[in-house]
Amino acid sequence: MRFRIFYFLMAALAIPMSLHAEPTNGLGMWVWSNSAFSTQDARQKLVKFCVDHGIIHLDVHIKMSSKGKNPTLKDAEAFKDLILLAGQHKITTAALRGDPRMFFSEKHEQTLHELQAIIDFSKTLPVDALFKGIKYDVEPYLTKEWKEKGTTRETVMRDYLVFLRKARLVLHDQAPFLWHAVDTPFWWDNDEFILEFEGTRKRFSEHVQDLTDFIAIMSYRRCAKDILASVDGERRYAKRIQKTIFPSLETVELKQDPQLSFWDAPPEEFWKVVPQLLEAAKEDPAIGGVMLHCYRSLFEKFRKNPPTMRGGSRRSTATLDF
Repeated sequence: MRFRIFYFLMAALAIPMSLHAEPTNGLGMWVWSNSAFSTQDARQKLVKFCVDHGIIHLDVHIKMSSKGKNPTLKDAEAFKDLILLAGQHKITTAALRGDPRMFFSEKHEQTLHELQAIIDFSKTLPVDALFKGIKYDVEPYLTKEWKEKGTTRETVMRDYLVFLRKARLVLHDQAPFLWHAVDTPFWWDNDEFILEFEGTRKRFSEHVQDLTDFIAIMSYRRCAKDILASVDGERRYAKRIQKTIFPSLETVELKQDPQLSFWDAPPEEFWKVVPQLLEAAKEDPAIGGVMLHCYRSLFEKFRKNPPTMRGGSRRSTATLDF
């Protein structure tokens, strides 16, 4: 009933939305390297890692073979095999794309061509494949244009939102069964980033949430209380518009900010925080689950020091609801 009401509300606001099921809930993970799925052995190792640690969703970074009007996915067959193998274990997948300038206005045409390539790829999959959608990890704040602030930064922000609008329209028209999501920093809800877009003035994070099915937030902290506090603004807005957010944990080595990552922390500390966040998600429909960054660092960390989760079974800790 909630989804149906939300659909008609968005239609009334002339904001097309995806018609697919809601995002996979539970524990998800970023996978950045093609080598993580390019061979049968790598795919089996990745899926086994997910099963062993209760991970039920993968955002898999996909590279493109060429630029222009007809780009194609690199390692498309290997990616397809991963989707099917993961699906056998009820693990969902999404295509992950990202570059700081990807949503700049002069890049829109190319990025839309690449979106079309992912849509075309999705239509080659079996109807029961657990391929869920498209996730963008675009960090424009790494560019000099964003750092200039003022009107230059506002242009970057509007370009970002305009692309989200374009992508949503394409997906609504051609692949309404795929969700459309982005990764964001936790600070895009600061007053500093309030701006007007399409006649409405609100926080940048709120505009982004309006134009996507959900957001994953880079809420990198080592305490569940601090993580939840950092995403509270986005959580409250998600509740208001009946969408979801996904807070996340960092496990990559951060030499300048080691306190933000679990890289040097005992695995037991990591597996203490994860269940706390999943319990918060279970109690709050505005929190869809938790994302882990990322496969390579987690694999290295646990290979050297295998974790033991509370209750014994790693799988039982995740919320297997999708």
